[in-house]
Amino acid sequence: MVQERSSSLSNGTKLVIALLVFGTVLVIISRLYRTPLDEDALDVLEQQGIPAARQGMSLAREGRKLLPLEEQHELDALYDEALQTLTPEERQRAKTLAQQGPAANDQQVTESGGLMQKALRALPQEKLQRLWELIQKAVRLQLAQEKQPTTGQP
Repeated sequence: MVQERSSSLSNGTKLVIALLVFGTVLVIISRLYRTPLDEDALDVLEQQGIPAARQGMSLAREGRKLLPLEEQHELDALYDEALQTLTPEERQRAKTLAQQGPAANDQQVTESGGLMQKALRALPQEKLQRLWELIQKAVRLQLAQEKQPTTGQP
């Protein structure tokens, strides 16, 4: 039973880590690669600081849900691979920080971003580029959805 619980916590923790890190990565990668984006996504990603990281996390978390299931799995696998480059202590700290989710304080968001930046730098260039493409797509999908007028409401 302990092993079952440990396994389910591991899967849940991975999802939380992916969602928290997703937004932080938006800011980090945008600074590293400056890939051209549409104007709205560019406005979001050019913002700096903790508020921008929180906004990126929110957009990424919601936008991830809009990706095709195959791309969601690909995104998760890329994050998992990046996290494996950290030491066991760093991975545990990243998991602990990720469990804070949107309730993370500024220091925790900063620390989480630093750990993810370290992990992402260890990824091969082509995987980092693919991760960035998926993140951009998720943000674009979420921004497009937010722009759509809601129907059926007065």
